[in-house]
Amino acid sequence: MQSENTLSTAADGWLHGRLGTVVLWALLIALESSGQIATKVGGDQLGQMDFSLQWLHAVMMNPGVWVAIACYIGAFFVWMLILRRSSLSLAFPLSSLVFVGVLLGSWLGLGEHISVLHWVGVAVIMIGIALLADGEPEH
Repeated sequence: MQSENTLSTAADGWLHGRLGTVVLWALLIALESSGQIATKVGGDQLGQMDFSLQWLHAVMMNPGVWVAIACYIGAFFVWMLILRRSSLSLAFPLSSLVFVGVLLGSWLGLGEHISVLHWVGVAVIMIGIALLADGEPEH
């Protein structure tokens, strides 16, 4: 019985420590970025349809839309876990890493051209996040 408690405590420990926080952030960025990319793919597959019942039916039958919905639901629960352990004043700016994830995903996965100015923007975001994280007191 004691070994089960030790295993449970060890499993809970990594989730509540720094490694767990990193895993949650990686999961959030991956889910939200994937949701955006899936929405783009689903929208492209729908084409230039006018808003109508036929369009709503096509949306509901589109796999990209369902992937996006699943990603957003997963991201919601991960975000809730992140907010339990972080201040909103730090967590919300850190969520801008999703911009980086979407940019990389659209470049690598969709073959979109990314301008130098976009890459500069990514660098600015990363520098800003580093400055925010460095100024955050440890809990």
